[in-house]
Amino acid sequence: MEKCSPLKAKRKDKLDNNEDKYRIAATIAFIVVIVGIGVPMWWKTTTVYRVNLPSSAILRLSEQPIKAAVHIGIHTLNPERAQLLISELEAEFKNSTTWLVQFNYLPSSDKTANAHSPAVLEKLLLQQHPLSVGDFVFIEWPKLEEELLLTTERSALMRSDVSSKKILQLLHLKVLQTHRINQILTTDERLGVKAEAPQPAYDVIVSVLNPKPRLTHAKWNVALAAQTYIEPFLAQISDISNYTVRTQWKYRVSIEAELKQVRDKSNLGRHYALQESALPHLLTSIAQNLSASITDRPVINLVVYIPPCNTAPLHIYNNSIMLTKNGVDAFISPPWGGFIIANPPEHVCLSYLNVEPPVDYYVNTNDNMQVMLDQLHKLLDISSEVQLAGVKTVDIEQLAPRRWEYESYMRRSAIRHIATASSTLESLIKLLDQISYIVIDDKVGTAITNSYGDILAAKVALMEHRLLDASALAKRAFVASERGFFDASLLAQLYFPDEQKYAIYIPLFLPVMVPVLSSFNMLRKLLQRGRKEKQQ
Repeated sequence: MEKCSPLKAKRKDKLDNNEDKYRIAATIAFIVVIVGIGVPMWWKTTTVYRVNLPSSAILRLSEQPIKAAVHIGIHTLNPERAQLLISELEAEFKNSTTWLVQFNYLPSSDKTANAHSPAVLEKLLLQQHPLSVGDFVFIEWPKLEEELLLTTERSALMRSDVSSKKILQLLHLKVLQTHRINQILTTDERLGVKAEAPQPAYDVIVSVLNPKPRLTHAKWNVALAAQTYIEPFLAQISDISNYTVRTQWKYRVSIEAELKQVRDKSNLGRHYALQESALPHLLTSIAQNLSASITDRPVINLVVYIPPCNTAPLHIYNNSIMLTKNGVDAFISPPWGGFIIANPPEHVCLSYLNVEPPVDYYVNTNDNMQVMLDQLHKLLDISSEVQLAGVKTVDIEQLAPRRWEYESYMRRSAIRHIATASSTLESLIKLLDQISYIVIDDKVGTAITNSYGDILAAKVALMEHRLLDASALAKRAFVASERGFFDASLLAQLYFPDEQKYAIYIPLFLPVMVPVLSSFNMLRKLLQRGRKEKQQ
């Protein structure tokens, strides 16, 4: 048997050592790539990204009450009576959790003492004591028939014998609308109001329905009517929301409702009854034929229906009681919109009954537009429908809401926006705590943070008697909170939770990790052999 020479054995050991070094280096490189680079990269790419949010501060928003500052002026002929009224009213508002009311006495002057009409007195007082947005003033006028007369401005005339209790009722129910504010702020769902917060933009669509244009030759420039009446009115209330007005005629769109003929003493000898219980079905039947908005903005529908003479005049009934008021048949269905029945004139339908050719006629613009404006007041929740004994409200004579009524709506909307935005952010933070794999990217994080900051600023503005600023900040906070809560990026990994992440990736990484673990065992053996050789 041939023996290996010492030189060959030495050379073989050297080759084995070099091979072991390469093997060790390759193993270490493999381990570094897999463990040092692959695993961290996998963990990083599958980690849910979330920006830092003021979560704890947002959850404390409900602990900070919403309070609004209001200045109320009192003008009486006798200064002592004014001070008495002020002291009694201040005592009533002392423990209020919502209102920071400051009552001020407005003293008389030579000019106001010689005023011969309430309008002149009001004008002089407001020149001497200007009011801010949201403020109100009570002006004594001894010759007043009612106890209190609400004007269209920021004022009410009061009789000399009116009590502080009556003034307090007027403030709470009409000017401040405390009961409605409490409905917004209450945490009791049974007492809470279900109305949504005013949206930043609306589409107002005025539709004229003429189901039988060959028989009913109604003419109306509805676009001009909307420009003359609707658009100027909406421009006056654009602090809260923006409105886009569109008009349209719709033909051969009839209402699906059972109409009952009722005999009467008119020249036509009859009219038709539309039961109040059928009104919801009526709206359902025409809604599908109205053009939908081409935007994602909510729509307010204002519909004028012109019944054909074979079913006209058409009046709304509640059982056997006609609900027509001042010759107007109309109703509203919040938030969908309003519906007006514009019956043709009697002479037009007489011609139809006498089998004469159709008569052209013009729809009464003023009557229908006045009803439409009243419907908008109610649909937008601006008007105050509460009635008080001894209190009268001056009728509106301009294309704008009553100033005190609109500013009350502005204050109420600001509080609703703050409350809704706070609730939205709190719900989102709680949701993030419960579901760990919801993504919050930089855009959503900015919206949430900005909304939180605007909520705080709006609360401060309300307390500092800055209603316009508070309204703008609250609206901005509401929009940002909605944008953050409903952003599509929150769903990026909603259907890829941690459990699924491990279930999918572990089977992929496990076969790769087996050689890595085997390499650790090989390294251990090589190191042990190296130590033995050194010892020998």
